[in-house]
Amino acid sequence: MPGREKAIPHVSGDKEFSNTYQYWKDPESLKKAIKDGLMSHEMNFKDFRWMEKSLEGEMVLEEGLEYFNQKNADGKSCASCHGEDGAELKDVYATFPKYNERVKRVLTGPSQIEVCAKERLQRDDWGPDTRPNSLLAFYVASLADGAVINVDTTSEPMAASYNRGRDLFFKRVGQFHYACSSCHTPPTAGSYLRGQRPTTFFGDAAQYPIYHFPYQLAGDDYSYVFTMQHQIRSCQQLSRMYQGKEGSASMTDIEVFIRASANGYPMSVPVAEYNMNTDYLEREYNQ
Repeated sequence: MPGREKAIPHVSGDKEFSNTYQYWKDPESLKKAIKDGLMSHEMNFKDFRWMEKSLEGEMVLEEGLEYFNQKNADGKSCASCHGEDGAELKDVYATFPKYNERVKRVLTGPSQIEVCAKERLQRDDWGPDTRPNSLLAFYVASLADGAVINVDTTSEPMAASYNRGRDLFFKRVGQFHYACSSCHTPPTAGSYLRGQRPTTFFGDAAQYPIYHFPYQLAGDDYSYVFTMQHQIRSCQQLSRMYQGKEGSASMTDIEVFIRASANGYPMSVPVAEYNMNTDYLEREYNQ
């Protein structure tokens, strides 16, 4: 798919892909655009979920907090290292993924949780595609609510990961011969697609992990929490691509690219993929 060379690791890169950036570049601009009566597609569909906190999602956060304080056989928990309720992890999630020098690879938030669980808590069953990991990632991400995303793409390993992820994002694969960018760049982005509202890829990562009720993949038991890579898997399934394994090198590279494309944008967690606010429908169908 064309456009790969125009992508940059900052949310302002959207100016090269759509003419909507000025309406949603920060919360104040989005509030003004809504007040001025712009329709959803004119705001790159950032209006109908991005600023609305989810009550249901907040309830799921409580379960994530329970995992955070859950003690192992030695009486240790995540809180043993990171403070009561994760006080020492405030804003940390906004910097992930990052390269871990000790383990010699790029770690996403869920991958870091897996490493800590194995090494510190002797838990081998808290991998990226498990319920404890997903809910812990959701909770830790909520501690960075309002923090501006700042994923490093300047160091050699992170720059290489970003470039690989960018190539994968724009590469056509699968039965439909789609790329991720097939839906998330113009002319598809900003249009209605079978009830879906695909946006450009800039800024979207700022709301992940996200509460995704009532949708989940077959066999899931994550309380409808979608991490970034779980969302990628969902998109791969819908696009009839081969589904990558969460935590794998290729999926990590794609996440690095998408998260870095939200650099400069504030996180908002928890929000819901499908919120119950129908104001956007009223605005559009009355025009």
